[in-house]
Amino acid sequence: MSCSIAVIPAAGLGTRMRPLTYYVAKELLPIGARPALDYIMQELAECEIRDAVLVSSVTKKPYFELYAKECLQTYGITCHITLQENPMGLGHAVLCAKDIVGNSQFVVALPDDILVKENATMALIEAAKEVGGSAILSQRVDWADVEKYGIIKTEDENSLLVDSFVEKPPRDKAPTNLAIIGRYCFSPLLWAKLDAGLEKKLATSDPKELDLTIPMNALINEGHNIKACEFNGIRHDTGKMAGYIHAFCELAKKN
Repeated sequence: MSCSIAVIPAAGLGTRMRPLTYYVAKELLPIGARPALDYIMQELAECEIRDAVLVSSVTKKPYFELYAKECLQTYGITCHITLQENPMGLGHAVLCAKDIVGNSQFVVALPDDILVKENATMALIEAAKEVGGSAILSQRVDWADVEKYGIIKTEDENSLLVDSFVEKPPRDKAPTNLAIIGRYCFSPLLWAKLDAGLEKKLATSDPKELDLTIPMNALINEGHNIKACEFNGIRHDTGKMAGYIHAFCELAKKN
């Protein structure tokens, strides 16, 4: 199964980046001479992905409509904008793209994570093909930081096939320090697990966000292979002001 479409969750309000995000979508803030989202689109274009679903809030939609015109001209990627009207977590944001993506393999790219030195998306597409399933990007983090991430438990020390995921565990309960970072390549089998998760959440009025770890664990329990690809390039987390400023200074030198 080939991969030609990506989902980019971009409905967040960017509260950690205020007051800048009162005036422009966080994903379009400049990094060097380019909007941040350009780095994601360049990565996708190198993988011959030609469609991207931007999951937006109502207030950010006009910004993305303007960006979409430039994106098509520059990267040959058609942007499909869909709305997440009631934010209920990352899993819910991805689910908002279901009707556009359909029964296709797809990439999820989190725009806060700008990755350089190697094309992580390309590696994930190849890994998903290799195992006949899905693939997620991972990186070793300090043990003190494991509670900030979804953490991966592999089948054994020498394997990068995932046994299970643990969402933001305390340090003493984390199986490894191998963390999920912002790229995924999913089989369309994920949709049924996300639908079931949302149905359960609404039926029980569960206040917790619908994330991706529970649906991914459900896939694994049914025999679906998910491979963790360890990222060895440079990751810039632009979701916080300090990370954004660092990324701006580093990447502006190269633009």
